[in-house]
Amino acid sequence: MVNRLIKLLKLSTSRYILTSIVLVHIILLPFLYTTMMYAYKNNTYEQFETQTRDIAGLLTDVLSTKYLLDDFKSISETLDSAILSGIISYIDIIGREDFIITPTITTSLTENDFNENSQVSNFRESIFFIKIPFYFKQPDNIAYHLRIGFDKSHLNDQFILARNSIILILSAYFLIIITIIAINTRYISTPLRHLRKYSNEIASGNTDIELQTHSQLTDVRDLTFDLEKMRLALVNLALRMQHKATHDDLTGLPNRFLFTDRLQSTVTLSARNQQSFAILLIDLDRFKEINDTLGHNIGDEVLKVLSERMCHGIRESDTLARIGGDEFAVILIDVGLIVAEKIARKIIQLIEPSFYINGHSLKLGASIGISIFPEDGSNPGTLMQKADISMYHAKNNNLNITSYHPDLDSDHYENLVLSHNLKSSIDNGEFEARFQPKVNIKNKRLSGCELLLRWEHPDMGTILPDKFIPLAEKENMIGELTRWTIKHHATQFKKLISIYPDFKISINISPNDLLDFSLLNFINEIITSDNLPASNLYIEVTENAIMKNPVRSAEILNRFCDLGIKISVDDFGTGYSSLAYLQKFPISELKIDKSFISNLTKDSNNYPIVSATITMAHDLGISVVAEGVEQESTLKLLRNLDCDYAQGYYYGQPRHFDEIFMWIENYNKNKAN
Repeated sequence: MVNRLIKLLKLSTSRYILTSIVLVHIILLPFLYTTMMYAYKNNTYEQFETQTRDIAGLLTDVLSTKYLLDDFKSISETLDSAILSGIISYIDIIGREDFIITPTITTSLTENDFNENSQVSNFRESIFFIKIPFYFKQPDNIAYHLRIGFDKSHLNDQFILARNSIILILSAYFLIIITIIAINTRYISTPLRHLRKYSNEIASGNTDIELQTHSQLTDVRDLTFDLEKMRLALVNLALRMQHKATHDDLTGLPNRFLFTDRLQSTVTLSARNQQSFAILLIDLDRFKEINDTLGHNIGDEVLKVLSERMCHGIRESDTLARIGGDEFAVILIDVGLIVAEKIARKIIQLIEPSFYINGHSLKLGASIGISIFPEDGSNPGTLMQKADISMYHAKNNNLNITSYHPDLDSDHYENLVLSHNLKSSIDNGEFEARFQPKVNIKNKRLSGCELLLRWEHPDMGTILPDKFIPLAEKENMIGELTRWTIKHHATQFKKLISIYPDFKISINISPNDLLDFSLLNFINEIITSDNLPASNLYIEVTENAIMKNPVRSAEILNRFCDLGIKISVDDFGTGYSSLAYLQKFPISELKIDKSFISNLTKDSNNYPIVSATITMAHDLGISVVAEGVEQESTLKLLRNLDCDYAQGYYYGQPRHFDEIFMWIENYNKNKAN
């Protein structure tokens, strides 16, 4: 069956159509023959039956005009005439008590052969018997019956003639149809074979050939036109797919695939021509916060705007590609380090200006890592690795641009070692707390302190949070580190508070921890089990952490407030959120980032920002802490601006727990004096 199907599918168009027509007629013609014969037979029988009943009716009309006794001879002659007509094979008249009148002419049929039929098709053999009642013309009103048998043998000859005629007509029809179909099929299939040839050319990849046909058939011309449209559509689709495979859908820039291909070609060409070129790896700063806070639609628009800006910073011969979510890469042809850094600075200058999207004023920065061929590597993989190391160095050290140099490899290796040692260092208790005092500027009283962690690595010495916190977040261990810190130092918190009841302790919470309800439950358990006053605790979160998911942040921060824990916003001013927006959250304290406080003077650009922040915070019922206070002049300015609290090296460096009591006593004595 399968082989037959395959063979049928392999037939040419003309043979397929012709075979289909033959098969249809082989099925159809017997049905037509049967239908025609059935119709002819029914019509012939109907006519014969009508004729016989008409003849029988005439005979009964004639007999009804006669008297049985007086016209008996005439009645017999009427019966004899009916027999002599050749149509009637049997006739008689019957009455009551076996009375019967028969013709004088002898017939081959007897009374016993009579069997009345209801219709022609029901009679046996070749005689159609009917019986018709009538009355003789006499007063007795006795009913008699005329019984007649009509010969239908002549109908068989008519059936044979009709059958032969029908067979001849149907055979001629079949031959004529097959001939016409064969001619028309050939007329149709010839241009179709040409179209098939063209289609095979297109299927083989030759899409440059134009489809043509000289057929006069409208459908064939339409098919040719449609196939030509399909060919052009395939050409356009191939071009679009090729572009889609090598370009970013959102920005239209080359994607990682095309960038890698061009980088390989650039390495080969530059090596041959003994030229240098540069790779710039660009990572946008604060893009994730915008994407998470304002939505992916705004994030997409940001990428479009910044992509257009960066395009203005490179030459036509260079390649700018989007190789990740907010990562871009540039190939600068035939340039050295000096020109590469100059172009990188230009790109930074193009990225940094504020812009508006859907009513939002946005401002982003970028971190750029640079590697140079052939100084930093002779193959694409090495060059990208060195640019990546440089970019992360710039990002982790708040630098806009970092060019690769061998010392960065040690930093990269150091990060790998620290990431590897992080888990064991927590278990081994290598992290130690430092307490940095927070002083009330107005009355000079010590109000509390902030807990700061230091990693005392056995081989690398003291490691600051700026170094290990990003690693802990990257390794998904920041939650474990936060819980260890709180649990390990809860006793120290309680001791400080027991001696100084108004003493407030601030604990920094990572953005990753803020959105985790389990941390809230953990702190609640510590407070309950250690009988620690919740009102003496602050949790410090950055404004960027809050804005990462405002709805969830508000829910969790409100639960902290329900426990009695106060909320402090750290590093305020480094993000893009407004103080008016932050009032939607249960914030008790605002800490102005040290970048605004260091070297603060009345003539500095930061002065009006600090002044406005303090005023607005007070209007909202929020106290203000200035971070990074190092000079007496800065403290005086803050006092004049009505700032509430200050932290910084002016009061001393962060201290061990054992040292903080001595520092507090000395501070209180000096303040009293």
